[in-house]
Amino acid sequence: MKVQKELKVRASGKINLYLNVSKNPRSDGYHEIKSIMQSIGLSDELTFKVADNENTQNLTNPNGIYITSNDISIPLDERNLVHKAAAIILDEFRLRGKYKIEINIKKHIPVCAGLAGGSTNAAATLVALNEIFGLNLKYPRLLKLAALVGSDVPFCIKGGTVLAEGRGDKLSQLPDLPFYWVVLTTDGRKLHTKDIYEMFDLVGVPVKPRHRELVKDIKEKQYDRFFEKLENDLEKVAIIEDGKVDSLKEKIRNLGADITQMTGSGPTVFAFCSDLTAARKVYNGLKSQSEKAILTHTTPYSLVII
Repeated sequence: MKVQKELKVRASGKINLYLNVSKNPRSDGYHEIKSIMQSIGLSDELTFKVADNENTQNLTNPNGIYITSNDISIPLDERNLVHKAAAIILDEFRLRGKYKIEINIKKHIPVCAGLAGGSTNAAATLVALNEIFGLNLKYPRLLKLAALVGSDVPFCIKGGTVLAEGRGDKLSQLPDLPFYWVVLTTDGRKLHTKDIYEMFDLVGVPVKPRHRELVKDIKEKQYDRFFEKLENDLEKVAIIEDGKVDSLKEKIRNLGADITQMTGSGPTVFAFCSDLTAARKVYNGLKSQSEKAILTHTTPYSLVII
């Protein structure tokens, strides 16, 4: 097998423009969702280096996967979705023990913020190792492997504007939204997805899904109508854990942005702005009010090999 030894991938985060959640998990532990997801320019950079594994008896790291990062808050072992994705490739194609894989994750996407940072890094790992090992896996096969890693990982393989159903693994590509500036803000708290979903099962109120209306609006380019209907079923639950979600949304509206919502399981709140002047006003106004404010934009893809 001809092996390309080094590869870099830029992996974009995502926001949930719409998120409808069914009450109580499925038999596999996941919840049924209806979500319209959107890739954003904010991204991590991953560097992959592969070499022959000369020491197959390495007792300190017998799996041959070594992860490093500039962010000390992320796990570097089996708990990291990047590790899980790499292990799936090694096992699926009988490469375990033959190669040593070094992966450096340069983080820019905040951790546990509802932006799919871990999921997009895992998607980057599947795509990078497919390229490095010359596996020639097509999109449908990559999606199946991604679903083994986690719910948002299939979306992150391709990205753009997508309707996600099931547990997030049934994807329908939608026409790309126009370019929008996006401001992200968070108070720095970390909300774990599992905890928020469990709380939703206890106190959340299920809402009839509106995804078909929203898809129709996108296809007909009725964007004003689309943005008026956005909602996130997990938002009211996340506010119980982090009251600043509500206050940040109010601040964003006071700064002139009409479109604001929490993404994913939170606590990050986003604002959509049609021009850079409006976006800078929101961004500058939030810098003194929140732990982190980020100015980014929509993008029609998730992964870029660089």
